[in-house]
Amino acid sequence: MSESNDRPSTPATAPLRGPRGSLLYSGSDGTQYIVDGGPAGPSDAPLPQAFQALRAGAAELEAITVLCRAWVEAASAQGLNRQQAAAVLLGQLGQALEVGEEGQPLPR
Repeated sequence: MSESNDRPSTPATAPLRGPRGSLLYSGSDGTQYIVDGGPAGPSDAPLPQAFQALRAGAAELEAITVLCRAWVEAASAQGLNRQQAAAVLLGQLGQALEVGEEGQPLPR
Protein backbone atom coordinates (compact mmCIF):
# COMPACT_ATOMS: atom_id res chain seq x y z
CA MET A 1 0.00 0.00 0.00
CA SER A 2 1.35 3.40 -0.88
CA GLU A 3 0.99 6.58 1.13
CA SER A 4 2.53 9.16 -1.12
CA ASN A 5 2.44 12.88 -1.71
CA ASP A 6 3.50 12.27 -5.32
CA ARG A 7 0.87 12.48 -7.98
CA PRO A 8 -0.98 9.11 -7.87
CA SER A 9 -1.97 7.14 -10.93
CA THR A 10 -5.47 7.07 -12.39
CA PRO A 11 -7.92 5.17 -10.13
CA ALA A 12 -8.70 1.69 -11.45
CA THR A 13 -11.23 0.89 -8.71
CA ALA A 14 -13.79 2.71 -6.62
CA PRO A 15 -12.49 3.92 -3.27
CA LEU A 16 -12.90 1.57 -0.31
CA ARG A 17 -12.92 2.32 3.42
CA GLY A 18 -9.66 1.11 4.98
CA PRO A 19 -9.13 -0.40 8.43
CA ARG A 20 -8.37 2.96 10.05
CA GLY A 21 -11.18 4.86 8.37
CA SER A 22 -9.07 6.03 5.45
CA LEU A 23 -10.17 5.83 1.83
CA LEU A 24 -8.17 3.47 -0.40
CA TYR A 25 -8.14 2.86 -4.12
CA SER A 26 -6.11 0.78 -6.54
CA GLY A 27 -4.38 2.80 -9.23
CA SER A 28 -3.96 1.85 -12.87
CA ASP A 29 -0.35 1.00 -11.98
CA GLY A 30 -1.57 -1.73 -9.58
CA THR A 31 -0.56 0.19 -6.45
CA GLN A 32 -3.03 0.84 -3.64
CA TYR A 33 -3.22 4.48 -2.56
CA ILE A 34 -4.44 6.02 0.70
CA VAL A 35 -6.61 9.00 -0.25
CA ASP A 36 -7.92 10.26 3.08
CA GLY A 37 -6.63 9.37 6.51
CA GLY A 38 -9.37 11.30 8.34
CA PRO A 39 -11.54 9.96 11.13
CA ALA A 40 -14.23 7.41 10.43
CA GLY A 41 -17.61 8.82 9.44
CA PRO A 42 -20.82 8.53 11.46
CA SER A 43 -22.11 5.73 9.21
CA ASP A 44 -19.11 3.49 9.94
CA ALA A 45 -19.81 0.55 12.23
CA PRO A 46 -18.00 0.58 15.57
CA LEU A 47 -15.26 -2.04 15.79
CA PRO A 48 -17.17 -4.52 18.04
CA GLN A 49 -20.16 -4.48 15.66
CA ALA A 50 -17.86 -5.01 12.68
CA PHE A 51 -16.25 -8.04 14.33
CA GLN A 52 -19.67 -9.45 15.26
CA ALA A 53 -20.80 -9.11 11.64
CA LEU A 54 -17.63 -10.86 10.45
CA ARG A 55 -18.17 -13.74 12.89
CA ALA A 56 -21.84 -14.09 11.94
CA GLY A 57 -21.01 -14.42 8.25
CA ALA A 58 -17.68 -16.24 8.58
CA ALA A 59 -18.68 -19.27 6.48
CA GLU A 60 -20.08 -17.12 3.67
CA LEU A 61 -17.07 -14.81 3.77
CA GLU A 62 -14.71 -17.79 3.54
CA ALA A 63 -16.66 -19.14 0.53
CA ILE A 64 -16.44 -15.74 -1.18
CA THR A 65 -12.71 -15.57 -0.43
CA VAL A 66 -12.12 -18.99 -1.98
CA LEU A 67 -14.08 -18.00 -5.11
CA CYS A 68 -12.21 -14.69 -5.39
CA ARG A 69 -8.84 -16.43 -5.16
CA ALA A 70 -9.91 -18.91 -7.83
CA TRP A 71 -11.02 -16.06 -10.10
CA VAL A 72 -7.70 -14.23 -9.66
CA GLU A 73 -5.87 -17.45 -10.57
CA ALA A 74 -8.06 -17.94 -13.66
CA ALA A 75 -7.57 -14.32 -14.76
CA SER A 76 -3.82 -14.65 -14.19
CA ALA A 77 -3.80 -17.66 -16.51
CA GLN A 78 -5.28 -15.38 -19.18
CA GLY A 79 -2.41 -12.89 -19.04
CA LEU A 80 -3.23 -10.51 -16.19
CA ASN A 81 -0.77 -10.30 -13.33
CA ARG A 82 -2.19 -10.98 -9.86
CA GLN A 83 -2.39 -7.28 -8.96
CA GLN A 84 -4.26 -6.44 -12.16
CA ALA A 85 -6.64 -9.37 -11.68
CA ALA A 86 -7.30 -8.35 -8.06
CA ALA A 87 -7.94 -4.73 -9.11
CA VAL A 88 -10.47 -5.86 -11.73
CA LEU A 89 -12.16 -8.16 -9.22
CA LEU A 90 -12.34 -5.47 -6.53
CA GLY A 91 -13.76 -3.00 -9.04
CA GLN A 92 -16.45 -5.47 -10.08
CA LEU A 93 -17.31 -6.31 -6.47
CA GLY A 94 -17.49 -2.62 -5.61
CA GLN A 95 -19.88 -1.99 -8.49
CA ALA A 96 -21.99 -5.02 -7.56
CA LEU A 97 -22.33 -3.79 -3.99
CA GLU A 98 -23.35 -0.30 -5.12
CA VAL A 99 -26.31 -1.53 -7.23
CA GLY A 100 -29.23 -3.70 -6.11
CA GLU A 101 -31.09 -6.38 -8.06
CA GLU A 102 -33.14 -3.91 -10.10
CA GLY A 103 -30.31 -1.50 -10.85
CA GLN A 104 -31.20 0.76 -7.92
CA PRO A 105 -28.54 1.91 -5.45
CA LEU A 106 -28.44 -0.15 -2.28
CA PRO A 107 -29.66 1.62 0.87
CA ARG A 108 -26.90 2.90 3.12
